[in-house]
Amino acid sequence: MSRKQFILIISAAIIILGIIIYFLISSSNTNQGVATQNTSNPFGDASGNKTSNNIGKNTATDNSLINNGSEKNLAQLTQIYKSPTSGTVFFVNKNNQNVLRFVDRAVGNVYEYLPSSQTGRADRVTNTTIPKIQEAIWSNTGENLILRYLDNNTDNIISFSAKIKNSSSSNATTTPGEITGIFLSPNIKEVVINPKGDKIFSFVEKSDKSGSYGYISNLDGSNKKIIFNSPVTYWNVSWPKDSTIIFTTKPSYNDAGISYLFNTQNYSMNRILGNIVGLSTATNKTADLVAYSSSADSFFYLDIYDIKNRISEGYKIDTLADKCVWGNNNSKILYCAIPDTGSPDNYPDAWYQGLESFSDNVWKIDTETGNVTEIYQIGSNESASIDAMNLTISSDDQYLAFMNKNDLSLWLLQLK
Repeated sequence: MSRKQFILIISAAIIILGIIIYFLISSSNTNQGVATQNTSNPFGDASGNKTSNNIGKNTATDNSLINNGSEKNLAQLTQIYKSPTSGTVFFVNKNNQNVLRFVDRAVGNVYEYLPSSQTGRADRVTNTTIPKIQEAIWSNTGENLILRYLDNNTDNIISFSAKIKNSSSSNATTTPGEITGIFLSPNIKEVVINPKGDKIFSFVEKSDKSGSYGYISNLDGSNKKIIFNSPVTYWNVSWPKDSTIIFTTKPSYNDAGISYLFNTQNYSMNRILGNIVGLSTATNKTADLVAYSSSADSFFYLDIYDIKNRISEGYKIDTLADKCVWGNNNSKILYCAIPDTGSPDNYPDAWYQGLESFSDNVWKIDTETGNVTEIYQIGSNESASIDAMNLTISSDDQYLAFMNKNDLSLWLLQLK
């Protein structure tokens, strides 16, 4: 063999070896990419593409802002009540303890749970039976609430303004108290209690079906004053702070929604969001930030709107505003239940109607830093798959309660 032939053989061997190494490395990188794609990534593009890594204002080079677990080991999830529930509230008792109160959906009894207790049980605090409660709207004190249900004979929506009497928040076995109160006007479409806990705002359809009007009154319905008149019949309403009520049209995948900020002091109304399909909102307690979800390409995404600066932040998170709650201690923090996966459908209608269900994990969005952190993977420490709704948070942001839409059971997540 000549020296020239030997050199050619060695060169060919080196080239072949290089090709083999290249494909081995490429295969390894491809497998890593698939593994990353299968992890929970709720950040899609505006079209609802759940395989995208785009998180809006945080570009691909800013993915360090996505924290996939630094807080997960600090959270702890507990099922508080297995039977269906209707409405929850956190308040602080005279012993400076967080208390979670909720209503048994079937019979209307009120229960409470002290997260700091060692008993692990929810105690009944009332024995007044009011069957088939569909909705319970609480005041921040945990003493007043509005119970809503359907009259079986007339199909009217009944709203009962109630007060809990002779109850304690000690989580000790005591004789349950009772619920007293008064019936409000029939067929109230929506009702909320102000943060101070002494007023309610209600929507009622006009008798000629030409729209609706809204009024403020005392908790018992007295001193009623009409402050809002609209040709629209169905609204979602929230009262984040005493001077501000938020009106948002009921969401649907084929309707463009509008959201207004109403000033209760001068009765002025300002549009904050508009022409957004499938619009649903959640406003923080200082009424300067709105988390809003919209529908696009058979899916949905959530963004955050800065009311003062009139800009959307561009997060584009794959969840609904109905699955989010703002912090109380820190009103710049948003907590959301975010689905692992989702099938294309007419959202949010398909979710409201029970045609679609999700398996969620819990995330935290810090609007000041832009950091987005997964704080709990549901099912990692318990045999559960939860489609979370009606999120409620304690005043110190240490506890997050939510209902499982699949069976209306109640769960508590300790955040810190």
